Amino acid sequence: MSIQRPLGPIGHCSARLRRLLAIEEEEALGRTIRVRRDVRDAVGDRKPRGNRWSRSPDFAVPGAFHQRFVSADGKVTFDFTFEPVSKTSDGGCKIKTSEGTRRLEAGAPKDHDAYIDRPGAVEVTISPDGFDRYAVRPSATEAIDGERAVFSNISPDPLERQAYWQAVHDHERTPGMDRLTLVPENASRGAWQALAAAPDVPEAVRDIAAVFATARGKRKTRTIPLDDLAIDGAAARKLAKTIATILGTGKKKAVRVSKGRGGRTQYRLTAEFPDGLDAAGRRTVTQAICDRLDSFGIMYVAVIHAPDHHNDRRNYHLHLACHDRPARKIGDRWDFTIAVEVKGQHRRVRYPYAQKKVADWSRDPDGGNHRDYGSTSVAEMRTFFADRCNEELDRLGVTRKFHPGTLRSLGCERDGQKPLGTRAAPLETVGVPTARGIDNAELLWSALLRDAWSAAEERTKTRTALRRKLAEAERRFAEGTVVDQAHVAAIRNLTARLDAADTVLRQHDAECAEYDITLAMARARPDKTITVCRRILKAIGEGQADSAEQRANAAIAARADAAEAFIAGIAAIERDHAPVLAKYRTAVTTAQAEVEAVADAATPLIERPAPARTPEPARPDPRATLEALFVRIMTDDMPILPPDGIVAGYRVPGVTRAECNALNTAALAEMAQKRLAALADIQAKRMTAAAKHLASIGTDGLTRAAADGDTGAARTLKHVRAYGTHPVYLHAVATLQRAEPQVATRVDESGSAWRRLVGGLFGRNTPIQPTTHIEPIPQPHTSEPARDPAPSPRDEAIAALAAALLTEPTLRVVEGKHGLVIDTTNAHSWRMSADAFADAPAVLDAMRRRHAAPWLDHSVAGRNRLLAELRAALMSATRSPLRKVGEQWDVDLADKRLAALVTRWRGYDRLDALLTDVDHQRRGTGVDRYVVGGSNSVGTGDATVSHVPDLDTDRGDGLRDDHAFVPMGWEDRGRGRDGGR
Repeated sequence: MSIQRPLGPIGHCSARLRRLLAIEEEEALGRTIRVRRDVRDAVGDRKPRGNRWSRSPDFAVPGAFHQRFVSADGKVTFDFTFEPVSKTSDGGCKIKTSEGTRRLEAGAPKDHDAYIDRPGAVEVTISPDGFDRYAVRPSATEAIDGERAVFSNISPDPLERQAYWQAVHDHERTPGMDRLTLVPENASRGAWQALAAAPDVPEAVRDIAAVFATARGKRKTRTIPLDDLAIDGAAARKLAKTIATILGTGKKKAVRVSKGRGGRTQYRLTAEFPDGLDAAGRRTVTQAICDRLDSFGIMYVAVIHAPDHHNDRRNYHLHLACHDRPARKIGDRWDFTIAVEVKGQHRRVRYPYAQKKVADWSRDPDGGNHRDYGSTSVAEMRTFFADRCNEELDRLGVTRKFHPGTLRSLGCERDGQKPLGTRAAPLETVGVPTARGIDNAELLWSALLRDAWSAAEERTKTRTALRRKLAEAERRFAEGTVVDQAHVAAIRNLTARLDAADTVLRQHDAECAEYDITLAMARARPDKTITVCRRILKAIGEGQADSAEQRANAAIAARADAAEAFIAGIAAIERDHAPVLAKYRTAVTTAQAEVEAVADAATPLIERPAPARTPEPARPDPRATLEALFVRIMTDDMPILPPDGIVAGYRVPGVTRAECNALNTAALAEMAQKRLAALADIQAKRMTAAAKHLASIGTDGLTRAAADGDTGAARTLKHVRAYGTHPVYLHAVATLQRAEPQVATRVDESGSAWRRLVGGLFGRNTPIQPTTHIEPIPQPHTSEPARDPAPSPRDEAIAALAAALLTEPTLRVVEGKHGLVIDTTNAHSWRMSADAFADAPAVLDAMRRRHAAPWLDHSVAGRNRLLAELRAALMSATRSPLRKVGEQWDVDLADKRLAALVTRWRGYDRLDALLTDVDHQRRGTGVDRYVVGGSNSVGTGDATVSHVPDLDTDRGDGLRDDHAFVPMGWEDRGRGRDGGR
């Protein structure tokens, strides 16, 4: 996809530079560097013929050379490798590197002087004794005060050390032959039978496969030496793939090539020293590592290498070779080489003086995985080396330090480059591109380009944040005094300066950064080539180069000239655009300085407190407003009007605007209606008590009793004045007036009966059942009229808590240590009441009823949702999941949550009705759908459930359910699900 990004003058300079390079321009505009496919393919097809001076360079391919990443606190990563060398079955050895396992030379150690000019290659192709000769060669070893920097507890004589390494190699365990391993359990008998009949498989493999296919009982894993198959390792791996294809095995491999494991003959450590560390510091760090190895009893030789004409001047590094078996000289022989014949066993010997290997070096003393333990050990060695180097850098006052972690742990998000290896590294340094070098270059320059743009974007965000703060400060001072107006003028001046600088930076800041990255990318490969060629030419002139380099003198000089010619082309582009570059670079520098000046000047204005003004009244908290309203309702006897045919909720005449808004807040409406219902129950009791008290002694009697100090009479008069026009009070008075004069009426004060009464008064659909019971009340024998004391505030609070336990889903009743307790975690407003009245009989009864009805822990909407999910699951089951055992339903559902719901909600009439109806529908003998209609209907698959809020379903235990499922046809029978009311 073409990337459309407008280029400014500097962007055109960058584009012209990029046209010199073999990269994709469209990708570069998208902040990604990709070498052109034709160039990459040409590099991949190039055969490795000749040395690096006879191969053609290509300076248009970006090189992966750049300065090392430095964190904000001055830390850098460093090269540190630890590679084990082990013995092979043919008498040679192999080394395990970051690139994989490589073979070293076979046979006895021999001279490797030819590799001296290729230190990278020597590292992976030299035998243990040859490595010793290479590491301590005089041409590379650093000398301090005439003493060469060689450290060893083996011997100061290099010949003796070489003999030691050869002895270690000879006496370490020789691995067995490589073999083909067949695992019977990882393939079926039929697969083994197919392998036994395969014509292209060796006979030995077919014989074993036939045994695996027919043998009874436990079958053991079998191995076949590769010598018996007359194949080498490459052919064995190919054969294993063929066998795996025939067996058709998956992740569990039934066939593999098992290599013999030889003893470890050497460990090699290579680490770079930090730039700025002097010779004494390098020696101190090396001695600290050697002392640590000595403490384990490990044999070692360590050498500090100084850079020569093959290396950068900063390339001081450490080579260390060690072995984990302690050893000592006995006479002129090493103790592990002294053999003693075993009596009675022909040609068998033992080595009584050989010391055991250091177990902690390669094995976890706690028995953990040895590979993980080895990785941890290397990480600890790396950290130890970094700490010792940093201590010496502190001594010298150098601020840049080593960091033992990865680039990402330093805060650098770029991916690390892959090692170039021994062949690619020499080629890349003299301008010859390689596939690995191209990969590294794409990683490096893409990351640097993205970092440059990201940094510019972060600077833009900083300026945007500064402008926002200035605007906020201007608003704070806008309506202040004369001094505040002066501040406003200063802020506006700073904002104008910031906007002007921001305009320049948005156009040119990121492109300047992009140009710098592009220029560095264009110069990376030729600059590196010129540096290396000049260094080698200088060594040739001083007679320090080897014969191969002296013969290539002319080619080296020509390579340097070609690199300089490429640099000259880059310089020509810079000269052509120098006026434009200088102009916009100056503009960017000036604008950035202006932004910093504005930020400094704006700091006191931004941090200056706003002028004192009359604070605006805080918005009332709706929840707190409701709580205050509930208190006022009970304190001031504000009547609560019940729902009627038009208004669905409870109403409180005389509330303020804020209280009205709080009552109608969507998040609090359900809670408010439940609390009003509970308070309305309490008010109903007050009205009934007031009507009875008034009927018993009359208005004059109440007035005289109140005047005489009777608190009960005074409370009755107060309630009569407050609730005199309330429908419930009027109904109670009318009922008492119709009774015989010598009897009084006892009115059912339960919450459900009062609601039925109110429904009848306001013409609701719920029928009114007779809820009064008339019984004679004895006349008092004294002149004092009989009084029915009104409920006390404590009784009212207890009644309110008991009612809330049966209506508030946020209140919970749980099993405590000593019985049932009230959980007010989600109902903080009831905490004090629960603590005070939990032992009251009415509350204890409500707690028992609430605990026996777990469905009350859910809101009505929640219950409807769960029942709808249950119905959908029951109707969608492939076979009937319902079975009735006695009076209980047994439900078999895959959804264990819904199955558990049926068990826990047993006794819930809506659940019983739902299960009965579903069972009838599935059997084909019942009604097959539910009442449809109304805004409260909820779809449940094949049927629609209608919630009928006006139907008051009484479970028989006093627990009321306002929203019931009503199967079609039931509403025509004139009765509820409990048999009619």
